[in-house]
Amino acid sequence: MPFEIQNTEIEDVKLIKIKKFDDERGFFEELYRNNVFHELGIKNNFNQVNLSYSKKNVFRGFHFQRNPKPQGKLVTVISGRIIDYAIDLRRRSVYYKKHVCYELENGRMLFIPEGFAHGFLALEDSYVLYLATNEFDIKLDSGVIYNDDELNIKLPDNITISEKDRSLKKLNELDIDF
Repeated sequence: MPFEIQNTEIEDVKLIKIKKFDDERGFFEELYRNNVFHELGIKNNFNQVNLSYSKKNVFRGFHFQRNPKPQGKLVTVISGRIIDYAIDLRRRSVYYKKHVCYELENGRMLFIPEGFAHGFLALEDSYVLYLATNEFDIKLDSGVIYNDDELNIKLPDNITISEKDRSLKKLNELDIDF
């Protein structure tokens, strides 16, 4: 089995360890195989692949896509290290407004289902690859401001954040229908 899946504090979010095949030439990793993920309980199909580069101390988030095309994400790091965050925005969930965060580097992935906000902090210059269950739709793009007290997430003071992310609303100002 090329993957080892661990449950997190929020049962639908999964931490995944990737089996690496090393030899004198370098290494090989299998990042995704549909039938194996389905057998392991991740039954989403992915329709878009994204790659971002972030310099050390860059924070991106907390982003989500509204209905009718919410995005689940499978996040991994090609190089570098990040702290990856998933916030449950599903109003009927026992985990509503709760979050998990994990340090990711090459060899580890985080599966974040639809109905979650996602963000990450680059601990060093990092290339982040993620698969999304639905294609990006600018009309459905949304997010929660990174310093919303209701989320109880403490980020360092020295982060670099985009003007777009600085202008996101607080959770209680959003009409979310997950």
